[in-house]
Amino acid sequence: MYKFIIIIFISIISFINLSHAEEKIAFIDIDKIINESEFGKKTYDKIDKAYENEKKKLVNTEKELIKKEQDILKQKNILSEDELKKKVNALKKEVNDFQNKRKSTNEKFNKMKLEKTNYMIKNLNEILSKYSDENNISLVIQKKYIVIAKSGLDITEKVLDIFNKEVKK
Repeated sequence: MYKFIIIIFISIISFINLSHAEEKIAFIDIDKIINESEFGKKTYDKIDKAYENEKKKLVNTEKELIKKEQDILKQKNILSEDELKKKVNALKKEVNDFQNKRKSTNEKFNKMKLEKTNYMIKNLNEILSKYSDENNISLVIQKKYIVIAKSGLDITEKVLDIFNKEVKK
C-alpha cells in the first residue's frame, strides 16, 4: 500500500511539472522583414539610386582617364622624355585619386546600408520584445537557423505588419 501511494504521488508531481513546462516558441524571418518592409524597400531603393548616380559619374571619369591614356600613347613618339614622364605621372596621380574616390564611395554606401539595417534591427528588437511579452512567447528564433518547424510558429507576417505601422521614418 505504501508503494502504491508513493507511485501515485510521483505521478501527480510529474503531471504538474509537465503542465508548467510548456513554453511558447516562435520563429521569424528577419531578412524578409528588413527587405520587404515599406521602410526597408524605400530606404534601400533610395541608397541604390544614389549609388547608381555616383557609379555613373565614376564610369564617366574612368572613360576620361582611358582617353587620356590613349592620347598619351599616341603622343609617345612625338613628346620628349621629360614631357612624357610628366604626363604619365600626372595620369598616374589621377588614376590613384580615382581609385581612392571609388573605394571611398563604395565604403560610404556600404556604411549607409549598414546604418539603416542596424536602425531597422534595433526597432525590430523593440517590436519583438513587446510582441513576445503580449503573446507570452518565451523564445523567438531566427528562421534561417531552423531545420524544420510547424508553420503555425512563424510570426514573420504579424511582425511585418506591426513593423510597417510603427517604423515610418
